[in-house]
Amino acid sequence: TASPSLDECSAELQDTCNSFVRESCYYTGDVVFNKTSVTDSHSCQELLATLGFVYQAEYFVYDSADHVCEFFSKKESVCDIYSGPVLPDFDECGEASSAAPTTPTTAKPTAAPTTVKPTAAPTTTSTVV
Repeated sequence: TASPSLDECSAELQDTCNSFVRESCYYTGDVVFNKTSVTDSHSCQELLATLGFVYQAEYFVYDSADHVCEFFSKKESVCDIYSGPVLPDFDECGEASSAAPTTPTTAKPTAAPTTVKPTAAPTTTSTVV
């Protein structure tokens, strides 16, 4: 989403249930905007804040490997992997939807979702808000 900012979200991810990161996600909304050569996730978020209403976009995904910024019509997704700190225990955090958003390695459908126990540190290649 356009807010809170990525910096604000990052500051709140200190070993809480919100520290878990969703990975390998398939986004169910329509892609309503796609721009290549975007410098970073902050720039993508700024584009959403500036242009999102024009495209009726609710959510952005930034692919740092390809420098692509995409806007989606809704922020619903299905994710195959969750990673995060050892504590708190992932199972004690409740719904997987409490996990902090991240970018997918692909925006294409993947096999049926499975939950993977969290790792000590998240490994992502992109950022999503």
